[in-house]
Amino acid sequence: AEYAIEKMEVWTAESVWNFENKLFLLQAERHYAFGEMDRAAEKYMLAQESSKKHRFIHEEALTCELAAAFHEKAGNVQFVAELIVRAVNCYQTWGAEGKVESLLLSP
Repeated sequence: AEYAIEKMEVWTAESVWNFENKLFLLQAERHYAFGEMDRAAEKYMLAQESSKKHRFIHEEALTCELAAAFHEKAGNVQFVAELIVRAVNCYQTWGAEGKVESLLLSP
């Protein structure tokens, strides 16, 4: 994970527009894996904001989906439904109907 994050930091320095959201998402996942829940929540939020700002609709969808799973496991259930709705809306906009079906059929 550290190597991927280091590489993404280099790429982000070269093109914030293209790589910032990806860096934040990798950092969020790393913090989550190491039980650093507050830092993970912050990075998921930054990844969502960056994806939306830079108009990466498919990556915003993925970020919302992963953030929902994170918040569900962390016991922050108040965020889960909103994040799933955002993920579904993004996937629909992107045209990923199979993914939309999968999310809507998930418990």
